[in-house]
Amino acid sequence: MVSRWSFVLLLGNFIVFGNAACPTIISKADWGGRPPVSTPEKLSVPVPFTVIHHGGSNAYCTTQTECAAIVRSYQNYHIDTNGWNDIGYNFVVGEDGNVYEGRGWEAVGAHAPTYNNNSIGICIIGDF
Repeated sequence: MVSRWSFVLLLGNFIVFGNAACPTIISKADWGGRPPVSTPEKLSVPVPFTVIHHGGSNAYCTTQTECAAIVRSYQNYHIDTNGWNDIGYNFVVGEDGNVYEGRGWEAVGAHAPTYNNNSIGICIIGDF
């Protein structure tokens, strides 16, 4: 299994240098996500910042089924406990190599209070 730090470095490499191959993006419908509680605020793109987060728990995943369950748990926590409109992140990256659509490209996130309106929030599942 790839070490967690190797995964983070690999992701950073893709962000900085790009790659000819694009990752698979799993739609919110395909991971079983709930719709937003209300109409999300539109994000003015392009944005100048990308904010990288970690899930902050010892939940890890190596299959799409496991990762989708973790992304659903993030969304449920953000909506039901935090009272947010939706999952806080625009995208979530699983250890299975897939990217899971959160709020997507066009909605303001709830991941970095003073940067939500001018950034994309990406969460990497795990605790780094």
